[in-house]
Amino acid sequence: MLSDTWKLIAVAICLVLFTADTVLKPQDKPNRMVFFELHRGQSPTMIGVMRDDLIKLPGRGAARIRDALMRGETLTVWQYELRKTEDGSYQEVPERQIELVAADAPLVTFGARVRLPDD
Repeated sequence: MLSDTWKLIAVAICLVLFTADTVLKPQDKPNRMVFFELHRGQSPTMIGVMRDDLIKLPGRGAARIRDALMRGETLTVWQYELRKTEDGSYQEVPERQIELVAADAPLVTFGARVRLPDD
């Protein structure tokens, strides 16, 4: 039969192992949309790429997209549109999916600004 001291030591070891597994294990980040601007036409368009899809591409920031396009890859992204809600506020919502091609490579910049229309 185990003494109380050995039982406490066993419990302590289990707690240390559980804590180490929880703390040292890399935490999964939720997949989220990363926004860019596409400078085609008169005004920039907000586009979005899912984070998991973006990190599959080599590079950093907008260079990931530009480099992929310059290598001849075609990328499908979401184009966002600014809509006015019933309460009068504005919301960016996905409008449609569009394809980016090699000619779009220099037109993509990291980050996006929301531009409110002049009412």
